[in-house]
Amino acid sequence: MSGILGLWDEVRVPVRDLTDSDQNQAVLDAASALFEERATTEDVAASHGLAVAAEADAAARSRRRLGKLAVPVHLTVVWAMYGETGRMVPHTDHHPQGEDFVRAKVHQLDWLTGGLPGVTWSIIACDDGCPDSPSSADLMADIAAAEGYPEAGHRSVTVLRLAELIGSGISISPAFDRLTSTEQSRKGGSILAGLATAVRSGPTRANSTGRHVACYTDADLSANLAQLGSLAAPVVAGDTVVAALGQRYGIDGAMLVRADGPVTEPHSTGDKPDKIIVLFRHFVRALLIPPLAQVRDTQAGFKAFEATALGPVIGQMASFNESFDIELLIHIVQRYGPGALAVEPIVFTEDFAATNFPSVEPGPRHLAMVRQIVEVYDQLVAPAAPVTGEAADLLTLIRTLDLDEYVTLIQHLRAQDPGDPTLFDRRWPVQHLRDILRR
Repeated sequence: MSGILGLWDEVRVPVRDLTDSDQNQAVLDAASALFEERATTEDVAASHGLAVAAEADAAARSRRRLGKLAVPVHLTVVWAMYGETGRMVPHTDHHPQGEDFVRAKVHQLDWLTGGLPGVTWSIIACDDGCPDSPSSADLMADIAAAEGYPEAGHRSVTVLRLAELIGSGISISPAFDRLTSTEQSRKGGSILAGLATAVRSGPTRANSTGRHVACYTDADLSANLAQLGSLAAPVVAGDTVVAALGQRYGIDGAMLVRADGPVTEPHSTGDKPDKIIVLFRHFVRALLIPPLAQVRDTQAGFKAFEATALGPVIGQMASFNESFDIELLIHIVQRYGPGALAVEPIVFTEDFAATNFPSVEPGPRHLAMVRQIVEVYDQLVAPAAPVTGEAADLLTLIRTLDLDEYVTLIQHLRAQDPGDPTLFDRRWPVQHLRDILRR
């Protein structure tokens, strides 16, 4: 797909508008044409633009991969919701960020699985304690009822409320069971609650030949669920892979759709205003947690898991903040081995409307994410495989790093960075970092 990026100067149609229902449908229509070989990606790019063509191409490839699996498959999709009522409704003047994402996700899953024998799906969404009125949970429940989605089985749509699950007596993990409010958990706890519900309520096959894949994603439409076949394929096709991780950047084939058009590496990361923040965090993670070095985009909201294998891992979870993804992957590697993780390129559309993500300037939330890596290392990695050498020196530095020093490091590394192409392979000498802080 990246080969058609050279057409960008010739193709000047709207890039990608997730609030545009006609364009969302155009992606699936184009994917059908590509899947049935009635069109090429160049044809789609010429008529709809490169962003639609890239997404359609990824969807068509996903359906091909899903269709080649030789066993029945059930896909359960989980997401968390907080302040999502605006994006949940159709786009209007009163709701400029409206993506109608519940109906759109259902439509994407119907497109992906329709006509494929033995392939079924369900949705579980969990409200983090949304303050909107109506809440995200109430509005989604109303939409599900209005659309007549089943409450169980194929095409079922379930809405959970984290506040009701906390203290309900339903055990998820010892740490989760000690929570007393949604404020102590938010997104991480909601995702884990949704995954735990998926594992418990997943379909059973009388002949034991079927497979259940549980996926979590973001509430918005940034990652088209029609791509889920590409995550399910490596999980179902063999006995080694437990988790397939969608990657927005950092690997061949990954594509990031921005306001000015789709990009691949080195531009996906290399042109980011927060490039050094991202690379520094990966640098720390790669040195302290070597099994995750291959995962450049640990926090991409598009991951799929073999549901049976996921159950024991959920029971070990203790993190519910931004680092819950990292803890989850560490538990999987420790239980099932380094080959348990597969990375898969995806097409991902940046959607910063109504986002809760920190700014692109270095600040306390970015430093907190680095410290969370150290906390996870201390709890899960150090007891069995403590770091040595350069990694140990880096650990010592990070432990004492305050906010002013962190900001100084990022600013100086940015100033030294122009044109450096190494991206995720970059490893700054710890002595160099110390020299920066001594100036």
